[in-house]
Amino acid sequence: MFDRKEAKEIGIYFQDYVFKVSEDDLIVYLDTPLISSEEKKKFGETWPSIKAYLSEGGLKLLLDYPEESDDKIIVAKGHLPKEGSPEKIELLPKFSRLRERGDVEEFEIAQKEDLRERFQKIICAEKDEAIAKWYPALPPTPGINVWGDPIEPPPLKMEKDFQLGPNLYLDEKDLHIKARTSGVVTFEKGVLDIHPEYVLKGDVSYNTGNIHFIGNKLVINGDIKFGFTVTCRGDMELRGCTENKTRIEVEGNFISEGILRGEETLVKVKGAAKIKGVEFANLEIWGDLIIKDYLVFSNTLVYGHILATEGKGIIYGGKVQALGNIEAKIVGHPAQTKTELLAGYRPDIIDEYLRLSEKELLYAENLKKINYGLELSKKLREEGRISRNREKIIEKLITEKAKLEKYLEDIRETLNNLRANLQDLRKSKIRIWQKIYPNVILGIADYKYTVDTESNGPITYYLEDSSIKVKKD
Repeated sequence: MFDRKEAKEIGIYFQDYVFKVSEDDLIVYLDTPLISSEEKKKFGETWPSIKAYLSEGGLKLLLDYPEESDDKIIVAKGHLPKEGSPEKIELLPKFSRLRERGDVEEFEIAQKEDLRERFQKIICAEKDEAIAKWYPALPPTPGINVWGDPIEPPPLKMEKDFQLGPNLYLDEKDLHIKARTSGVVTFEKGVLDIHPEYVLKGDVSYNTGNIHFIGNKLVINGDIKFGFTVTCRGDMELRGCTENKTRIEVEGNFISEGILRGEETLVKVKGAAKIKGVEFANLEIWGDLIIKDYLVFSNTLVYGHILATEGKGIIYGGKVQALGNIEAKIVGHPAQTKTELLAGYRPDIIDEYLRLSEKELLYAENLKKINYGLELSKKLREEGRISRNREKIIEKLITEKAKLEKYLEDIRETLNNLRANLQDLRKSKIRIWQKIYPNVILGIADYKYTVDTESNGPITYYLEDSSIKVKKD
């Protein structure tokens, strides 16, 4: 057996060759220079005998054939231990920013307009959507030196740096972390999770970007700043206010505890809505609308009922439309501000009905004139006073009459269908509990009535005999 110390310092001799072991015991190399091709050829022919000799002396991991590396001829190689790695995840591109800490202020100065959509703090995932790629833990592998001694691997430099929340699962088929439910994805304090109900503690601003929420419920404790958009596939609660040019779209129910402001602010809700106050905003509510304090100078369309009987219950200015009934404490203003309050109002039916009604009158009037002309021409023909040019005009009148009669037939058929739809809308009512001021235009379906005197409630307005009636309760 070779002496290990001598193998490093003096070397191992075989015929004309000297071999040495490196200080780290990882390689054995030829210390005798081979300059000519003849010397290299001779060494190659002698290698099997050399290999047997070195093996008998206790060296391991001898190569089948020596190799050159860094101007040395290596005859044996060990290897270092391989570090292990803990279980880890790699967030997919959509969610990678959850680990990033960008300088928001720097982006704000550089390109504010682009940042609303570009930088989104709140990132959502749908049910079963992949969020991260999962990598299993790799155990460390021991090394070995040229004497055959094992080299113990070092301990792991880092531990697993994440935990999965209860709303995530590992899909073992494709090794991806996926969402059990729709919601906001967070990666905080090493925990990756999904939140179907999420509370934003501050404002919707450049610090959050636009919000596109998917989940059960979104709560915003702050305001929605100028120009920002919030879309919510779920219920939403806004505890602050809006600035102008904001856009809110909610697929569920909506509660607003602040004031919705701005002539270019748009709020669309597919469920029911309960709102404290509205100033100059545009609302489209598919369910019922409850107003707690006031609805002022708004453009409001509600496909259910409107109820403004809580709190102040004031409606004035703008245009307020509902397919159902409307109830309010106070409508209009002491300054006689023009206010339109329309119940039983479905724009697609009523606007079409009014448009076709005007056309019916116009076509009927034109038809009347044509018939008069034809009657006159009949008398002239009997008197022999019809020229060839007038005969051509009469032919054109007959053709035009046929067209108008067909138009009128089609219009009247459509109007009859629309009248059938109007029957339910005409049953709607408007109820005022405390006071109504002059210059309020009340509408029920396709009929309107302008209030010209101040009246105290409770008052009910309803449609009867093609006119809006007033009933004092």
